[in-house]
Amino acid sequence: MKNEKAAATDVILSIRDPFMQQMIDGEKIYEFRPYRMQSPVVRIWFYRVAPLSRVEYVCEIEPAVVREDVDPKFSGNGTETKETNKGKIKPEFAYKILSVYKLNAPITLVALKKDHGVGGAPQGMVYTPSSILESVEWKCQTRLR
Repeated sequence: MKNEKAAATDVILSIRDPFMQQMIDGEKIYEFRPYRMQSPVVRIWFYRVAPLSRVEYVCEIEPAVVREDVDPKFSGNGTETKETNKGKIKPEFAYKILSVYKLNAPITLVALKKDHGVGGAPQGMVYTPSSILESVEWKCQTRLR
């Protein structure tokens, strides 16, 4: 399965705590990245880094808001918005989180490698293998917000 076909609409991104919990709680309303995810990416599958080492959440997103294209202060009241407006972080692209779903059965790193052809723990952006989309109906997972 090393040549597993990937879906252009979904990506896997790694995330550390406490950022995932802030997203679940509605405090984090944007995911900031230094790069633009090409259209038509509409969902992010979040890989929680070690010690958890698993894909555990999927979120619907809006297309990127580019800092130079809008008011420097992103709308909303999320954690990153406050930090960005204070100048603590300098993101290039902000992706508004529209929903958060928790996977009923998280996908472990072992399963990512063995069953879905992912070479290792996601470090940057990885397109979600179609085998994940075929085996996990994201809309049938537990919606948290």
